[in-house]
Amino acid sequence: MSRTERQPGNAWRFGLRIILGLGIAVWFTLTTLPYVQAQTTVPNGDPPTVIATIPLGEPFGAGTFAIAVNPRTNTIYATNPGALSSPVGLDCDSHDVSVIHGSTNTVLSPISVGLNPFGVAVNPTTNRIYVANAGGAGFDSCSSEPSYSVSVIDGITNSVVNTITVGLGPGFVAVNPKTNKIYVTLTGGCCADGNAVAVIDGSTDTVVNTVTVDLDPFIVAVNPRTNLVYVTHAGDKITVIDGATDTVKATFSIGSEARAIAFDSNGKFVYVAARNINQLAVVDASNNTVVQYIPVGRRPHGVVFNPANGRIYVTNRNDGTVSVIDSSTRSVVATVPVGGFPRFLDLNRRTDLLYVPNATDASVSVIQDEE
Repeated sequence: MSRTERQPGNAWRFGLRIILGLGIAVWFTLTTLPYVQAQTTVPNGDPPTVIATIPLGEPFGAGTFAIAVNPRTNTIYATNPGALSSPVGLDCDSHDVSVIHGSTNTVLSPISVGLNPFGVAVNPTTNRIYVANAGGAGFDSCSSEPSYSVSVIDGITNSVVNTITVGLGPGFVAVNPKTNKIYVTLTGGCCADGNAVAVIDGSTDTVVNTVTVDLDPFIVAVNPRTNLVYVTHAGDKITVIDGATDTVKATFSIGSEARAIAFDSNGKFVYVAARNINQLAVVDASNNTVVQYIPVGRRPHGVVFNPANGRIYVTNRNDGTVSVIDSSTRSVVATVPVGGFPRFLDLNRRTDLLYVPNATDASVSVIQDEE
C-alpha cells in the first residue's frame, strides 16, 4: 500500500483519482500487496454466471463506479465520476448517471446531475434516486471545483426534480426506506478533510441534521431492520450512528481500511470489505467485534447480501472478479470473472440479478446465481 493511500486526508481523493486514468490504475495494481487466491468450490447446480455485459459507452460510461437498482421499476442507475475517455484521454468533468432498463439491458438516455456523480442510492418506497455529486478531483488537468449537492431523481420520469445542498464534498449516500431518511457522507472534497454525515428528510428534501464523526468519512450503509447507520473512514475506524436519534452510538475497527458494508437478514451480522488485507470481515452486530475473516480477492470493495439464497457477493477490484460466499458455511463457493476494476455492485431483490460496475471497461456485468 502506498504512502498516499495511508494518509487519512487523501482517502476520498485517492479513491476518485484511481478511476481518473488507466495509467494510475496500472501503477496502483503493481504496488499492491502479494496475494494468493483462496481455494473455491463450485456448488451443486448451475454456478453463478455473467449472463450479460452492458457497454455504457463514452463519455457516459467513463469511470463507471457505483450501482443502485430500483426494483420497483427494474431500472439500474450507474454513476460515472469522470475517468478514462478513450481516445481523448482524461475526461475529468462528468455530470452523467447512466440508466439501464433491466428487462432488456438497454442503455437509456443518461441523466445529467452535478459535477462527478459518485455514490447513488434508491428509495423504492418513494421511487426516488439520490446521487451524491463529489465535485472536482483537483489534480492534473481536472477541475477542483467543489461540490455541495445531492441530486434527487424521479424514478418515473428519470429526471432531476430537486438539488439539495448538504455540505462540502458529498461522497456516498444511503437510504432507510422505513424512515425515509437519506444519509450522505461529507468527505470535504478535493481541498479539505470532512468529518460529518448529512441527514436528509426524504419527504421535504431538506437537511434535518448533521452528525459529526471522525475525519474522512467515506462509505455509508443503513440497516433498516435495526435503524443503525454505519460509516467507514480513511483509516480502520467504522462509526455507528443511531438512526432514531442521529447520534454516534459506537465506533469500532476491523483491523483494515474498510469499504462497502452489507447486512444479513436478521440483523445479527455485518459484512465489511477489508480491502487492505483482502478479506471479508464478519462482524457480530451485538458487540461490533470481528468473529471471522473470509479470504476473497485483491482489494475487495463492494459487498451485497442476498437474503433469497443467503449468499454474499464481493467485488475484487484488482482481480476483476466477484467472490461468492455461502453465509452459512462462511466459505467462498465460486469466483466470477467480470470486467476491469469492479466497484460497488447492487442486487435486484425481485429478479435476484446482480449488477457490477466495471470502472476501466465502462460497462456493467450482470450476474445470475440460481443456487
